[in-house]
Amino acid sequence: MAAACVQPIFSIKVSFERFEQYFGDEYMHFDLRVRKYNRTEMTLNGTIFVNQPVDDAMVLSTDVFLSRLGNQQFQHYPQHLPTSGLCEFFDHLHEEYPSIIADIENAPNFNECPITPRGMHIPDKLFPAEVLPESLSNGLWKMVISGILDEKTVLRYMISIRLSDDYMSI
Repeated sequence: MAAACVQPIFSIKVSFERFEQYFGDEYMHFDLRVRKYNRTEMTLNGTIFVNQPVDDAMVLSTDVFLSRLGNQQFQHYPQHLPTSGLCEFFDHLHEEYPSIIADIENAPNFNECPITPRGMHIPDKLFPAEVLPESLSNGLWKMVISGILDEKTVLRYMISIRLSDDYMSI
């Protein structure tokens, strides 16, 4: 008599939920949208237009929020990306998160500063789950990124992702 063994595999499923630019089109215009790619995947698709040369004078800072139930009731979370100049931010992506920047067509090269006017195309990018720390819990996560120039916020956009358990049995 043979016994069947079912072993559950636990993993976290990460998917893009939303992208929105609040203001700052004169510096960078994010013509990005989250779209359903197939039955189970959401991708980020579109173009980032750099409308004028930008450098490390524009400082990027982040705020992270979590809605544990996914019902848009967000609480501020103490985690964030390091505050840095725009060029330094892209260099950090090149060094620490190459999977994020690898598929972006016409992205600035490492140590390219200032970043000249251009269009950077993002073709159906899945969220790279390997960049997330293991300590993140399930729920709806939102990161608000602000660009500050001469102590004034001139650019702001938001990206949100959903983390959920993904159970499989083998």
